[in-house]
Amino acid sequence: MSLIKKGLSDSKYYLIANIGNKLLAFLIIPILAKSISIEEFATYDLFLVITAFLNIFIILGIDSGIGILLSESQNSDKQLSFLYVSSILISFFALSLISTILFFIFLYVDRLFLLNGEIWIYICLYILFNMISYHTFSFLRWREKAKEASFITLFSYISGMLIGVYFLYLDKSVESYLQGLIIGLSLGSILSLYLSKEYIFKFQILDNSKVLLKELFILSLPYVPNSLGSSLMQMVDRVVIVMLFGMYELGLYALIMKIAKIPKIIIDTLSGGFFPIMFKSYKSEQGKKLIRNFFHIYLISIPIFFLIAYSMSDWIVKIFAGNKYIDVSYMFPMALVSILFIGGTKLNGLGYSIKRKTHYILYITFSAIVLNYIFSLLFGYFMGLEGVIVGTLTAGILKIYFYTLQSEKLYRFGYSFKLILFISLLSFILVLSCL
Repeated sequence: MSLIKKGLSDSKYYLIANIGNKLLAFLIIPILAKSISIEEFATYDLFLVITAFLNIFIILGIDSGIGILLSESQNSDKQLSFLYVSSILISFFALSLISTILFFIFLYVDRLFLLNGEIWIYICLYILFNMISYHTFSFLRWREKAKEASFITLFSYISGMLIGVYFLYLDKSVESYLQGLIIGLSLGSILSLYLSKEYIFKFQILDNSKVLLKELFILSLPYVPNSLGSSLMQMVDRVVIVMLFGMYELGLYALIMKIAKIPKIIIDTLSGGFFPIMFKSYKSEQGKKLIRNFFHIYLISIPIFFLIAYSMSDWIVKIFAGNKYIDVSYMFPMALVSILFIGGTKLNGLGYSIKRKTHYILYITFSAIVLNYIFSLLFGYFMGLEGVIVGTLTAGILKIYFYTLQSEKLYRFGYSFKLILFISLLSFILVLSCL
């Protein structure tokens, strides 16, 4: 019973931190959208997308892989110290390597991916301070110190946003906000190092250091491809827009996509608590019915969300971004449906985990990335900015169908493929009706 209480208590702190971070991310959207130009909002979007992408090569899956080693080392402070400090040093070395490459690139160019050298400096600083806080968060989380871990996360984001908004008030530019954000993250990283100082001061090279590092990489690196796939899925449409259009169109698209993600985040947050129940009861008929119904309800909700978004699109966009984005408010319901399809494989993939075939997910994800790029480029070229959304939706429909099909082959839950095809066709028609 004490373990259950501890688990519930930890989950409460994680939930608070998770919801708090997402809420802050959305609260800043209307402030930024109304304070800076559309092109600068595109810069902000690229900043977030690129930092998320580079973080994969900085963290290297260590946040997930380190768990088992920490649990096995819980009685050895020296090993705990070595693992914590080593994870930070490995990421710092990776960041130093990337920063050095960027330095030499900027000796010959003024911009990289449409961003100037100043923004790239902010990207590196953001990754540095975020990396320290994130490794500390992961370490404390696995050490069953959820309260301290969650506090670090919230403190970093809240202080960063508040300082960023203050700087934005003084000078309405995206650079001002990013400066404040980085200062807040630096304060969070200092707090992280302070809370874990006992492990930092105990750090020393151990006799089995090479063995521990080898195990750490063996356990961690397999997580990188999955993270890379998710990040690339978010980058594909941005790459296409930059190729076909420019920063102005990217700014419009980025704002609409950020607002359109709200329903998906709400669904993921609400459904997250049911996953443990699903995994525990998947063998029973009642459990299979629960899993099947969850996915079917998700599908049915897609056209419903479209109709709600369609009727309120002007009002929602005006609240979040003001009048300068109102001309593209019709894209809001289109983007919402696209996001729900491309990210709709979370509720119907238990078969992969049950049969230990999670590598199939990687193949399907990267296939969807290629299709997303091809369709977005094709439709974007002939239809304009809206075509990128249509291309993403097309890739999402194919992904959700074949993802479910393969999952059913591994472990049958009785998903309705007629329902998938009907909702897909209906959603595609609804999206085209917006054009």
